[in-house]
Amino acid sequence: MKLKSFLKIAIFGLLISCSDENIIFNDYVDIENNQLSFKDTIVFQTSILDTINPHNIFLQLRTSTDYKWSNIFVFSEIYFPNNKTRTDTFEVFLMDKKGNWNGDKSGIVVNFNHSLYKNIKFPIKGDYKFKLIQAMRDTILKNVINVGLKITKPIKKL
Repeated sequence: MKLKSFLKIAIFGLLISCSDENIIFNDYVDIENNQLSFKDTIVFQTSILDTINPHNIFLQLRTSTDYKWSNIFVFSEIYFPNNKTRTDTFEVFLMDKKGNWNGDKSGIVVNFNHSLYKNIKFPIKGDYKFKLIQAMRDTILKNVINVGLKITKPIKKL
């Protein structure tokens, strides 16, 4: 019985440690009063040293179930160490056509993990700055709890 319990704990610990190995950066910014204005610029900074392997970049979003829209538009700006910039616009669908949340719902909080860029290689080593700005017609989005950015290395299949 003790060996069986030990094995369960060991396997669980191994799974948790393996799943976090590929995370390069993961951070959230809390939204004041849960109101995300079009004037708010959310900034993340990190140093990237790996220019060989591909990376994935995710927008992470937490809203309450009272968020009134089925989507969100986001302007994304990436500032490279050589002062060049990449700007993109993304639409993230938070609900399906039937009104079901696309994220992981727990009580009144919904967590979204939306892929912005897949398998990209950073061209140069150095400090990168990522800016996110909401781009909806509604100038203030209520019930947005926090916004995050996650950078991972893709999990290699054996």
